[in-house]
Amino acid sequence: MSQSNDILEPRLVAVDSYYLSVINDRIQDLSHDAESLAMALSAIHTDDDTSRGVIVAVRSALLANSELATILSEQMDGLILLPELEVTGHE
Repeated sequence: MSQSNDILEPRLVAVDSYYLSVINDRIQDLSHDAESLAMALSAIHTDDDTSRGVIVAVRSALLANSELATILSEQMDGLILLPELEVTGHE
């Protein structure tokens, strides 16, 4: 589903907190993987300025993505901890 948020209509949806937890775990995996890859790039040493620039740029992007995933995970934690609501149908 790759729709813009501008197109989606606001609506309530039923989502199990366990399902949100599973999604949150995947987000945390992405954060850890991006951080690990960034650290692995730190082990590469080169005398070529262009290669060093590419390594720094990729490393920076990976660390930024890791930080973003951490923020998303914190937001998911907030959703998971929301109180349960009972919704009755309307006709």
